[in-house]
Amino acid sequence: MRALPQRFLRTAMAIPLVLGAMAGPVWADTLDDKVASIGEALTKATKEVLAAQKSLADAQKRLPAARQALATANVAKQQAADVYNEADAKLQVARKNFTDANSKLTSKQAEISKLQVKVNQFARAVYQQGQASQWEIVLEAQSPSDLTSRLQTIKSVAQASSSSLDDLAVAKSELKVEADKAEVIRLEMQGLADLAKEALDIAEAAAKSAIEASKKVKALIAQEASALDVAKKDRNKVKKQYDNLRAEQIRLAQQSGNASHGSGDPQATGPLSWPMPGRAAGGGVGWRVHPVYGYRSCHTGVDIGAKEGEAIHAADGGIVLSTSVSKAYGKVTMIDHGDGLVTMYAHQSKFGVKPGQVVGSGDVIGYIGSTGYSTGPHLHFEVHINGVPYDPMGWFGKAKVVVPCWG
Repeated sequence: MRALPQRFLRTAMAIPLVLGAMAGPVWADTLDDKVASIGEALTKATKEVLAAQKSLADAQKRLPAARQALATANVAKQQAADVYNEADAKLQVARKNFTDANSKLTSKQAEISKLQVKVNQFARAVYQQGQASQWEIVLEAQSPSDLTSRLQTIKSVAQASSSSLDDLAVAKSELKVEADKAEVIRLEMQGLADLAKEALDIAEAAAKSAIEASKKVKALIAQEASALDVAKKDRNKVKKQYDNLRAEQIRLAQQSGNASHGSGDPQATGPLSWPMPGRAAGGGVGWRVHPVYGYRSCHTGVDIGAKEGEAIHAADGGIVLSTSVSKAYGKVTMIDHGDGLVTMYAHQSKFGVKPGQVVGSGDVIGYIGSTGYSTGPHLHFEVHINGVPYDPMGWFGKAKVVVPCWG
């Protein structure tokens, strides 16, 4: 077998090296695209969670009013029930009075009927006998005493007739009074019955309305709670994907920093020097998805991946303005370099200087950490001019511009 030419061997050996050198940046670009894409999805999912939380809160705010309405309806129902019970009691009395009036009416009617019979009988007798009959009774008397007796009989019959007629008139008058009373009682009974029915209808309608309203609010709360649960689960899935990709992104940035350690820093084009010699810049300024909370936020500095505890150097000489601790930046140092130029160093594990201390360019001012809102050890480096954040890379080969998303 013929030996391969040396030139061919050199070319074959060089190919893997070239491909290996290309693999990092190509994968990094692809990873950055994925992080950006998943980041947008995470932002959307976060907004959906916030919207669902608001909808649930809005629904829950309606519950006290619904409960109050139900309580008010129950009070109204009880009041209506009291009115109904009172009306019903009066109704029973009215019915008894009506029954009594009818009973009296019947009694009077029977009395009138009896009197009417007497009057009819007397009228018939008078008609049949006539006035002549009365004279015959007198003329046929056998003695004075018999005459007196006969005259007394005629007088008694006349008085009885008159009395019967008077009794009939009185009975009719009393009957009219009792009938009027019965009618008044009947009308009162009807009015009370109507009042009781109206009160009962109002109570039932109020209670039904309140119950339905309460059911709707509770159903809405359950629906919104379910929607929130779904939104949270969806966001957690996206957040997990984002965290994994972001962790890989940071790992590659740190790996890139390790590979470039000692191979030179970003070329300074101004008074500032690179605060992490041998470490490459990672994430830059601009809009991004917050690595901890998942919402869209403005990144106002550059992230420089490094190992925990590595020294951080002053970008230029100046006076330490402050060393403070915040939720977002963790342990952060700010140095005033004069003419409105200030640099900031965040997420330190510990400080190396104190406020008011004079430092020179390159002096150690702190150490790499992951305090504050951070997903791993790195330095968050910012440059401000008169309080306005600028892209730090403007001092290292790029144009000096205000952070695009600031303000």
